[in-house]
Amino acid sequence: MKGRCFAFILAFFCALQLGAQTTPRVLLFADQEYSRLQIKVKGGSYTLTAYTPDSIFAMDYGPDDVHPLYTFRGDLRLNRAGCDSIRITTKDTFIVRVLRGKNWTAERPYLGDFTLRPNLIYLESIVRTPLEPYIAGVVEAEGGSSSVSQAYYKAQAVLARTWLITNLKKHITEGYHIKDDQSSQAFKGVPHSKNATIIAAACAALGDTVALYNGAPILGFYHSNSGGYTALPEQVWSKALPYCRSVLDPFSKKASKAQWEKTYTWEEWQKYWSRSITWTVSDWSTFFKQLPDTRSTAWTLGAQTFKMETVRRDFKWRSAYVLPEATADGVVIHGFGFGHGVGMAQQGAMLMGDAGFDWKEILDFYFKDLDFESVQNL
Repeated sequence: MKGRCFAFILAFFCALQLGAQTTPRVLLFADQEYSRLQIKVKGGSYTLTAYTPDSIFAMDYGPDDVHPLYTFRGDLRLNRAGCDSIRITTKDTFIVRVLRGKNWTAERPYLGDFTLRPNLIYLESIVRTPLEPYIAGVVEAEGGSSSVSQAYYKAQAVLARTWLITNLKKHITEGYHIKDDQSSQAFKGVPHSKNATIIAAACAALGDTVALYNGAPILGFYHSNSGGYTALPEQVWSKALPYCRSVLDPFSKKASKAQWEKTYTWEEWQKYWSRSITWTVSDWSTFFKQLPDTRSTAWTLGAQTFKMETVRRDFKWRSAYVLPEATADGVVIHGFGFGHGVGMAQQGAMLMGDAGFDWKEILDFYFKDLDFESVQNL
């Protein structure tokens, strides 16, 4: 009874929080360091407001005006004037790109209010974006535009919205709510691919639907491809979640990221493991042959146990689902899947949608005992 009461209170709090924060603040280009940025409006006009140490001034611009903004000796510069921050407001879509090394990134379209501020010798850009375009943008960035299945896009939208509810305060002390990279949810602007209309329509069709377990929003994990078997969260991280399960996933096996391969010389392989154990080539060969052909979450080598997610990150493998093979020259890693393996496999979900499964059936395949409800009804 106490658990259900807590879940209700949590769900009620989350609903109020999401209702009040319909414009999340997102840190843009979070995985890059840059000191130069260009911004322009796609059509219409925008207002640029500059906050300098001595004054505040605003200027209006049109679609032909492209602003190069940059840092100089740690100062944010606008036409050589030093600024504490710059804010851009518009009702239209605006376009942003940043200089990474010697090359400009691809342009990204956004809606909402844009703020630029210095961070040491670099820039930080934050957009306060409307919720619905944000969710649709996440669905496009996370899942790509190759699928034409509305069922997959709907399933991804439910998980993206549910993830936002449970993580909205993740970076609140840093002046924004979430980042636009994989540490939060990928977001490369409002939908702008060839399937942008399909994606936006799929996201809008479900309104503000979220996934619940026992009345509370779930941690809606997802990854690119399971390789044929999904993983439990306690096998990858530490905490077990009652709505997650490990499933045989034949759909992911048929997708493009189902298999990969990497090769190491014996010297390279032993260099990593020599910090902990000293095994011969024969020892490794015997160990590899006794591994099951399913996903292993840990390797026990002698008296020591190594979590495969840790090994994966150290080797920078696409996934922790691997079947190694010993050869005369070294080790061949036959890998399966892409990502941590917990929750919904995106490529598998796409193929499920193509096969006629609806969005609920997709989520019920990868999770268990879920309910789906509008945020407004919580």
